[in-house]
Amino acid sequence: MSLERLAREWDVVVIGAGVAGSVSAYRLACRGLSVLLVEKSLWPRDKPCGGCISAAALQALDDAGLGEVGHAGPPFSRLRLASGRHQALVGLPSGRAISRRLLDARLAERAEAAGVTFLTMTHARLEPVGSDAQGRGGVRRIALRQADKRFTVAARLVIGGDGLGSRLLHEDDAAALRVATNSRIGMGATVDDAPGFYEQGTIHMACGRHGYVGLVRVEEGRLNLGAALDPNWVKRSGGPLAAVTAILDENAFPPIDALSAAQWQGTPHLTRRRSRLGAERVLILGDAAGYVEPFTGEGMGWAVAGAAAIEPLALQAVQAWRGELVDEWTARHAEVIRARQRSCRVISALLRRPWLVAAMLPLANAAPGMVAPFTSWLNRRYALDPREGR
Repeated sequence: MSLERLAREWDVVVIGAGVAGSVSAYRLACRGLSVLLVEKSLWPRDKPCGGCISAAALQALDDAGLGEVGHAGPPFSRLRLASGRHQALVGLPSGRAISRRLLDARLAERAEAAGVTFLTMTHARLEPVGSDAQGRGGVRRIALRQADKRFTVAARLVIGGDGLGSRLLHEDDAAALRVATNSRIGMGATVDDAPGFYEQGTIHMACGRHGYVGLVRVEEGRLNLGAALDPNWVKRSGGPLAAVTAILDENAFPPIDALSAAQWQGTPHLTRRRSRLGAERVLILGDAAGYVEPFTGEGMGWAVAGAAAIEPLALQAVQAWRGELVDEWTARHAEVIRARQRSCRVISALLRRPWLVAAMLPLANAAPGMVAPFTSWLNRRYALDPREGR
């Protein structure tokens, strides 16, 4: 849709059409609200991602009425974990492997089918709070820019889901993103051709001193690669291809020749957080609210859980804004999402110590039954409680 045909007032404007933004827009449209979804990029697009939706995240999508979207990719049920010359193959609760290009496209399609108006290649900037067309006050203005066109809309609520590089509220010290000093960056690529070692149904993870690389077959048999790397290591190596190839070689994983011609995408520093998730008539969601490693696809599960958790507060905000809603959402996000992220910090700390992973892998091979309870526990940690978001 062009800006000239756009309505000027909305119940909700969602900025960012990733998993968190699209699922939130879909859920709120299903509740009868007028929703505008704004995305700065051409859609869909490739994005660095672990490409894995856990069993718990699949259930959360199903609860949201979006179950078929997650099942668009092939299943996985195994993890091959390697550190140095040690490897172990362990079972996982069955999930799905799907590229972000396909997942994001399907979610946006479902949002539009639910009544969401979707703008792509459109930049959004928050403006001050003002009055609606009737002069009753209580709207946040958003300046939109689409190529050389300009337009301003108003919303009872803005949901910011514009990802790791979010610039929303960057001038608000309490709500600004803080980046961890030791944070790694994400790199990703997808190739059509790869050695048979990287079989479908298995997540392959190689751990190194300067990062880790995860690989999984997604739709059409393509191989998705997501890596979390020390930025200085990428620079010293001469780029992501050399950095990733060195980690694969260190772990005796077969080389992937097609990576030399792949289109690489990167992320800003991964681990970051906000102290306060919003401002007047603005609530922050998804990666824009904070992220922790590992870079293996868990963020998609957090995004779906967050979209469910924010829904009741968003409905309240549209009906009657209260300043306390920002603090309530910050506390709710900590309860629902940061609890899961604490589990990920344990995994991240382990992956940053490849010598410790190497010491554990022979035990996993000798007694795989000892590992199964741990993987089941992790899956439960990412599960969406049926009471959340209701």
